Amino acid sequence: MTPASVSRRAVARCLGALPLLALAGACQLPGRAAPPREFRVTPKTTFSPDLPKVSWSLVVDRPTIDSAIDTARIARTSGVEIEYYADATWVDRPAAMIEPLIVQSFENSRAIDVVAGRRSEVRGDFMLQPNIAAFQAQPTDSGPPEARVVMSARLMAMPRREVVGTTEIGRSVRAQGGDLPAIAAAFDDALGKVLKRLVEWTLATGEEASATS
Repeated sequence: MTPASVSRRAVARCLGALPLLALAGACQLPGRAAPPREFRVTPKTTFSPDLPKVSWSLVVDRPTIDSAIDTARIARTSGVEIEYYADATWVDRPAAMIEPLIVQSFENSRAIDVVAGRRSEVRGDFMLQPNIAAFQAQPTDSGPPEARVVMSARLMAMPRREVVGTTEIGRSVRAQGGDLPAIAAAFDDALGKVLKRLVEWTLATGEEASATS
């Protein structure tokens, strides 16, 4: 029997079983691995109404990040060892995925009218340069892992590029379960807490610098 006839028979068996498999998912042919599951994180949408309303503009630079975690694969660390969850990815590399979320979080705060990414034509009064220092799952003493997100940043007055403030913000959120959706949800929660604090710090630091300039 030739390989071609084997392949045709496999296809015929698969197609014939479609009514039985309709509730179980797509039919998978021999040698065809299922695509990895994709997960995403979201911008922060809720902020205190007491945030200062600023009149200056802001440009957000592309975040820098360690190459070990700047991958679409979902990282998990234990001590000095780094591994990646099988059959699961982010929708993009963390730096590319998170950059627009920072901009969207500032927009969602309704405290600043002009905020854009660096590739835009906006010439901001300030530039925010973020660095993603941690974006991985970590083991806990028992039970599900926690998602750890750490972001440092510096705010520069433009066009002099004078640094007016630096910060580091980290949050850890324990997953509600050991499955991938629960772990991804913990990442989303931890990142949301970091983004909220980053927006608050940037607005306050920029206002202080504007008042003294």
